[in-house]
Amino acid sequence: LIHEQLGAQPHAILLKNTSLQPFTFLHPIGMTRISILIIALVQLSLAAHGQQVVTTDIANFWKAYDSVLPLTDSLQRIERINQLYIGQATDGLKSLIQARNYQDHEFADAMASYPKYWNSIRASTLNAQQEAKQIEANIIKLREHYPALRPATVYFSFGAFRSGGTYLGNKVLLGSEFLFAQQSSAIDELPDRIQRSIKEYAPQDIPLIATHEYVHTQQKPWEHLSIIERCLAEGVAEFISTLVTGKPLSPPVAFGKQHPERVLNRYMEEIFRNSDVDNWLWSTNENELKVNDLGYYIGYQICELYYTQATDKKKALKDLIELEYTNEAEVARIVDGTGFLPMTIAEISAKYVALCPTVGRIMEFENGSQNVSPSLQVITVEFSDTMSECCRSMDHGTEPHVQPLKVVSMLGWNEDHRRFSFTVETLSPDTSYELIISNFAKADGGNRSAPYSIRFKTAKM
Repeated sequence: LIHEQLGAQPHAILLKNTSLQPFTFLHPIGMTRISILIIALVQLSLAAHGQQVVTTDIANFWKAYDSVLPLTDSLQRIERINQLYIGQATDGLKSLIQARNYQDHEFADAMASYPKYWNSIRASTLNAQQEAKQIEANIIKLREHYPALRPATVYFSFGAFRSGGTYLGNKVLLGSEFLFAQQSSAIDELPDRIQRSIKEYAPQDIPLIATHEYVHTQQKPWEHLSIIERCLAEGVAEFISTLVTGKPLSPPVAFGKQHPERVLNRYMEEIFRNSDVDNWLWSTNENELKVNDLGYYIGYQICELYYTQATDKKKALKDLIELEYTNEAEVARIVDGTGFLPMTIAEISAKYVALCPTVGRIMEFENGSQNVSPSLQVITVEFSDTMSECCRSMDHGTEPHVQPLKVVSMLGWNEDHRRFSFTVETLSPDTSYELIISNFAKADGGNRSAPYSIRFKTAKM
């Protein structure tokens, strides 16, 4: 999910408890003194947990924009961006640049290329302070449901159209270039993919998105695991943020609720093909369902079922937030326990492995041989299936006394795309070598090969 001009001075919205003295007033009937503690207690809670929402980058962005727009020289624009925006960056903008690998020229290019769009959203960014207040209220609700909530800082920044909302460590990073778009915004200058995203999602519920990303700051690592773990992690953030805020379902979750069989059946087909998993998260959905990010629905539904079935609701939320995604047994306990997927995690894993290509043999020698000729120059690997040219990985082991086998050039595939050849460095006699190959992709579905160690020892001279 894609997931200001604020005033004369750039600033951060920081709620601090400056006084614990309760507000008082005289009751008009009977003149009874009544203590009003609610606001003070809210401020105390926020101060105690270090809660803050920072908007400084928005004011800095508009200052840079006003300075950059009249310039025609691209190098001067980049210099001005570095001086007025990147050079003044909050920790949040620095993290956003790191997380999305932004370059300075991308900010300058975006400012110069889309002036109608920037002018059309500028007034909307005046709402940042109001959005910040609601974000803070949402985080209080989240802490009520999950008392172990760790503090994180929410940053409003501008990127260059690669994220509406993300996180890094204990920072929530909001991409204001997406989040403040309206259906009436002038989007005709923007690339088609960005136009589609804005049409589908604008106007955004910014506090809900911030709460979703805040949940991510509490989770164990999951970003580089399988599509099931990734959908589950996004579902945890989506379900909990929706639960605590009482907000309506996001478009992909709503679509899934309306078409559960269609979505689940397609999901169970595509999770076994590496070439199709991008249809489900963070990318354009190329299958006939068309709706992006339907993996959020899959994860949401699992979490909702787990929560509904639980007798201890707070413990259920704790289980979801603190889930160790690398612990297959724990993931299976939650996913399999809901009965939502028609196969267990173990069954899915076994089927996926069975569909992956494998190395059949090395043509020039038997793998593990201790008597390979030092004159060997070419190695040919034969695979179990017809393979794609799309991808491959080669790496070296770390075992002592084993030399890394260095590849000189790629000769490529034979006619039936089952044998791949490459040349290697000049070999020394009586020497052990190793090369680890992986991620060779199957032509049908793109499934990748597991790491395979090519290992041998050359003969003595």
